[in-house]
Amino acid sequence: MIGAYDLLIVTIARWLGLVALATIMGSLVLDLFVLPRDSEPFVAARRRLRRWGAAAVAVLTVATAGELIARAHTMSGGNLAEALAALPIVLTRTHFGAIWTARAAALGLLLAVSLVRARPARIVGLLLALGIALTTSLTGHAADWGDRSLAVLVDWVHAVAAGVWTGGLFGLALTVIWHRASWRPEVLGVVARRFSRLAGGCLLAVVATGTYNSWIQVPTLAVLWTTAYGRALALKLVLALALLLLGAANRYLILPEFRGKGRPGRIERWFRLGRLAVFGPHTGQRPPVARLARFVSCEALIAVAVLGCTAVLGETTPKSHAGHAARSAHMEATLFRVGMDELHASGGVPKGWLFTPPPGDAARGRAVFGRLECFACHAVAGERFPRPSSPGPALTGVGDHHPASYLLESIVNPNAVIVEAPGYSGPDGRSTMPDYQDRLSASELIDLVAYLKSLGG
Repeated sequence: MIGAYDLLIVTIARWLGLVALATIMGSLVLDLFVLPRDSEPFVAARRRLRRWGAAAVAVLTVATAGELIARAHTMSGGNLAEALAALPIVLTRTHFGAIWTARAAALGLLLAVSLVRARPARIVGLLLALGIALTTSLTGHAADWGDRSLAVLVDWVHAVAAGVWTGGLFGLALTVIWHRASWRPEVLGVVARRFSRLAGGCLLAVVATGTYNSWIQVPTLAVLWTTAYGRALALKLVLALALLLLGAANRYLILPEFRGKGRPGRIERWFRLGRLAVFGPHTGQRPPVARLARFVSCEALIAVAVLGCTAVLGETTPKSHAGHAARSAHMEATLFRVGMDELHASGGVPKGWLFTPPPGDAARGRAVFGRLECFACHAVAGERFPRPSSPGPALTGVGDHHPASYLLESIVNPNAVIVEAPGYSGPDGRSTMPDYQDRLSASELIDLVAYLKSLGG
């Protein structure tokens, strides 16, 4: 299990990475699709966006390295020196390492193109940023369903839409709003309206994909207040709602003032009536530019908090686990306590001793099962994995049929016991199952066995 210190470090690294990645995507989208191309103020704005984008790439690189070291520390179970020594194994023999290697390559290319001013380079940079966002989905909870599953696609769309929305707010606040004195109000209004339309499209994608993600990760409403994952999700929803309300007020109360006199639309009239009912008539209002700056700044701060909640969700198990205490009590009741002389006299092991792996985390084991794509050969009733595409025995009820020690050996040495039945052995008489002993860390192996043991009849 991951320690509290490791969990804190990984969560902070993920938070910084999410903010940096959002800043990268938002700045590139603002540059390519929001800022007009035929006005002098936008030249300076684009220069500021490039500087902030390059800084965000550097932060994302550091956060990526920090998360990798923390993962290696967790997998090795040792100190920092042992974690650093384990990095080659983590990078070459684990699913996380393979994805992180691709992420590092994309970051290197992104850093190179972020220094180029040409528009094609900015387009390439955006594509690389989208690829980096995919690596986040491939190492998150969505990957529990498999790398090529609908859950990963939906999670990626969610991450991209949320990143463009929040990162666009960061870009507006850092490069436009803070330098609003050099902008004419009508020009600033054009930029704000363009971004508002973009944010509206991102909002629709976020709501649709977020609803799907919640459906597969939160089985009941009670999870929202009975589990750490649910409470973090509830806080994120509250903050997202506040962000939505501020954005709507910005769009329907402030932006119309930039276009001057005119007949307000129906939604604008409803918002004005709502503001009048809640706050009463306003006298001596601040100019729309100052109010826009205040709203965008508040939205950007809330967006940082939303990404913080996202980081916590990424490091929190989305399901509550019952029965851990019962298993611990059972282990305590079956512990062997023996003296050294008695141990030697009985052949080096206690009488009646059988090897039993320590208790693992079934949820994390399920994630390992999905990342190794074990579902390609093994069907599991009641799960939402893709259908098997290769022959292999179904694993429904396997936890009731075999002890944990047998399951562990079948993973690290599948030829220890050859079952002569279709799907178990090939024409050469050997097991059809590949050898995973060099592709799993000890903790991953223990968690995978725990998941298999949880598959009752």
